[in-house]
Amino acid sequence: MNQMKRITAFLLMIVFAFAGCGNSAANKEELSSDDISRSQGNQIDQDDANALVIYFSRTGEQYNVGVIDKGNTAIIAEMIAQETGADSFEILPQEDTYPYTYAELTDMAKREQNENARPLYIGEVPDLSQYDVVFIGAPVWWGDWPMIMYTFFEDSADALAGKTLIPFSTHEGSGLSGFDRKLASACPGGIVGEGLAIAGTDAQNNQDSVRNTVKEWLTELGY
Repeated sequence: MNQMKRITAFLLMIVFAFAGCGNSAANKEELSSDDISRSQGNQIDQDDANALVIYFSRTGEQYNVGVIDKGNTAIIAEMIAQETGADSFEILPQEDTYPYTYAELTDMAKREQNENARPLYIGEVPDLSQYDVVFIGAPVWWGDWPMIMYTFFEDSADALAGKTLIPFSTHEGSGLSGFDRKLASACPGGIVGEGLAIAGTDAQNNQDSVRNTVKEWLTELGY
């Protein structure tokens, strides 16, 4: 009888041992799957992320849309902030000598680019240490960021290190125009994510469609 009890106890130990191994393997597989899902794509972990939208935008006469009183980029920036609950900061020139008419504005933008200018901006950028994700937007000027944005990049490069930086542009045919690559070069410590390009004419005239595009893009980013 005692021998039978010992055999039964031994068999139970084996059963529990296998059960323990099975649970351990299942937990290990679940953890691995979770790690893989977090590392795939360019998604943002929204459990921890606080977001900020920084943008430069212009009113006045704009290509293909006429005279506007709200800038194309400002419209997109507002949509992003509304959809994500992000804070916003607009880059405004310290000396706003940018012309009101489109042709003169493009001439000035080209001159700033040729001179590698660094126009100053007013106001104090919010404390970037509070944010994990920074959306950064501007109109495309001669295939590049406006030079005033490089002033911001250089002022804030250290503070942007380690953060997810998401570029967006408004344009009339240039698309994102390498904003992502140029942002990565200007802020090498940041993690540059997938950008968004919206035509200025759509920003002004097709806002329902643009909002859907913005929502889809944000969903792909993890929002």
